[in-house]
Amino acid sequence: MASSEKKTTVAMVSKKSLKTPAGKKIAVGSSDFKKIARDMQQKQETIIANLKKINAYVKMGSYAWVVSGDKTASGNPIIYSGPQMDHAFKFSVPSIVAEGSIQAGGLNVSGMVIPGMPAIVIGRTAHHAWSMQVGHAHTLDYFLEDPSAMKLHRVEIIKVAGQEDVKLPVFRTKHGPVINADPVISWSYANWGHEFEIVGTYLDIARAQSMDEFGSALRKVSLSQHYCYADCDGNIAYWMSGYDPVRAAGTDPRFPQMVDWPEPVTYKPLATDRNAARGFYSGWNSRASSTYLNSPNNPSYYFGPFHRAHIIEDYLASHDKLTFAEIRDLALYIATTDSIAREFLTAKNDTYGDGGNPWKFVKNDFTAAVQAAPTDARNAALVLLADWDGHYVAGGKASWAFGKDRADAWILMNQWISEVLKMTFFDELGTGERRVHLFNVLLHGLSGYETSITNYYDWFSNKLDQNAPQTASTIIVAALDKTLSELGEQPWGIGKRGKITYSHEILGALHSLPTSSRSTYAQCVEMGPDGPVRIESMFPLGESGTITYGAGGMPVVDPNFFSMSPVYDGFAHRKFPLK
Repeated sequence: MASSEKKTTVAMVSKKSLKTPAGKKIAVGSSDFKKIARDMQQKQETIIANLKKINAYVKMGSYAWVVSGDKTASGNPIIYSGPQMDHAFKFSVPSIVAEGSIQAGGLNVSGMVIPGMPAIVIGRTAHHAWSMQVGHAHTLDYFLEDPSAMKLHRVEIIKVAGQEDVKLPVFRTKHGPVINADPVISWSYANWGHEFEIVGTYLDIARAQSMDEFGSALRKVSLSQHYCYADCDGNIAYWMSGYDPVRAAGTDPRFPQMVDWPEPVTYKPLATDRNAARGFYSGWNSRASSTYLNSPNNPSYYFGPFHRAHIIEDYLASHDKLTFAEIRDLALYIATTDSIAREFLTAKNDTYGDGGNPWKFVKNDFTAAVQAAPTDARNAALVLLADWDGHYVAGGKASWAFGKDRADAWILMNQWISEVLKMTFFDELGTGERRVHLFNVLLHGLSGYETSITNYYDWFSNKLDQNAPQTASTIIVAALDKTLSELGEQPWGIGKRGKITYSHEILGALHSLPTSSRSTYAQCVEMGPDGPVRIESMFPLGESGTITYGAGGMPVVDPNFFSMSPVYDGFAHRKFPLK
């Protein structure tokens, strides 16, 4: 969604009258919803930061793809699942996941397990295999409430060593917990009361003996997840689960609601497709379909021309007769691509983006701008990018797993695009917008990029500084000159890949490996007519998470604590028994 659209809608909503407990009307403009949204976002960011401090924050991501027998060398469908459940450069110790099997009660299922959850979450049976990624179904709304609707629900008592108890009152309305007091805003999620039903759903998934039965099981999954699927009958399929309520006509889900979900509450059909003509399904937390709307309450699901999932789509669309190894090793291929989601080398830790290759999307416009105003230095920058393989790791494929250097071309691309975004948008929007959103708005404004959206605002003009570049081409060239000046002489990326650290809350860092946008678990399964004919999988660290104390109080880790590291660290995968 373009920022100009957001400004218009906020202005319209702020003019609506709001009812107070005394029946009075709040004056037009008295509620600054932009400020309220910022404050709520800051609260959320503070909560996340606090969870990270105690190693309790789980960042959900995930990628997956399933390829039909028409596109594989063996003629069998092959599925790859890579759930991402750790964040940035800090992975859990012990591992947040493990792998196991259930062979009892008529079940024969194996795959990823989460400690404390009695089910195989991602896995395979003799009939089918499946993946799971975080989806974007619209399962929640914010409601603007009359203060009289707010009731004390309970008081949470937190015991603190050596101090008095901390008492936290929790308020609710009929819609859900109150998350803002002035004005009163509640948070209503459709899966409330249905959370534990997922355990029974996993049982149905494991028992399914047809594609229809598998799809029926997913209709009971209240939270939003993408599922890819392959079975022994040669089928491939896709679903996005989640209770997406049918809302009253005329409501705008991007803003707090004032009208209840119509009773009885019903849910929209699941987004799904079977046996795609193109021969594959894939995703990296991307849109379910071109017609499925953005997630209004999660800015990370505002989709535009650029999304990291393009790197998977591009590969699968351009390759046929794919081998098991090629489908498996696509994970390493995408994990070493990097988007512009964050500043590079400005945080405490070198940070990676979200995957994908932004250069592909601006290459023509950036090249044309330089060719119209060439210098030796500018031309050399284009040559560097022309020879680039699109991965942020220097040294080619042999270095993707363990190389320590960033590619100079990636550093140039990242900083050049970043400077273009600053020169284009910061005079109007400041620094608060998500960079990937700005990048997509930029694409809509570039003359060489085909788009169905018309820009009615000239983002490239700078009304605050008439001496600044005022067109796309002059901004692109000026940004390149500034980038080259700041980078100085090559090489730029020696030793700057960064690393993933496995940190224990008590013992500190126990393990590390070169950073990449990788999954916490992975399975690759080829389904033959009689069931799986090849299974390979991996997960971090090892089969045991046990740490004891030995002589002198020194920690002693179980012999199997790091047993999976030789497999996982290098994206090697290992064979899993077929039966």
